[in-house]
Amino acid sequence: MTTSQTLSFFRPVRAVSAAAAGGLGTVAPGVALSLAHESAMTLRVTEGLAWVTLGHGADDRSSDVFLCGGQTLQVAAGQHVVVEAIGGRAVQFRWAPFSVADTRPVAWWRRASLGNGMPAHGESCYA
Repeated sequence: MTTSQTLSFFRPVRAVSAAAAGGLGTVAPGVALSLAHESAMTLRVTEGLAWVTLGHGADDRSSDVFLCGGQTLQVAAGQHVVVEAIGGRAVQFRWAPFSVADTRPVAWWRRASLGNGMPAHGESCYA
C-alpha cells in the first residue's frame, strides 16, 4: 500500500463546540464531524444515512451505529460522537440537549413530509 493510498483513508474531521448545541447541521459525503458536549444530548438525523461512532461509553469502548432520516440517538454527557455521511448523500441532523420528548417516535405525517422514504425512529435501518 502506498502513502497516498494510506492517506486516502483519513478524512477531514470538523469539531463542533458546545456553542453549536441545539442547532441543525449538515455533514457532506466524505467528511466526518466530531461532536461532544458536557451534558446529555440527542442526535437526530433528519435526512440521509449516517454512520455514527460513539466513543468512551460506560464501558470505555467505542461502538458504531447507523441512523436513517427520522431516527434519534441519545448521547451521554461527555461522550464523543463522530458522524459520517454514507451512501453518497449528505446527512442533515439536529444536535440538541436531551429531552424526554425526543424519545417519542415522530408522527407518521411528519415522517411522510420528509419525503426521503427512509424509516423513522424505532424501525430498521439497512446500510
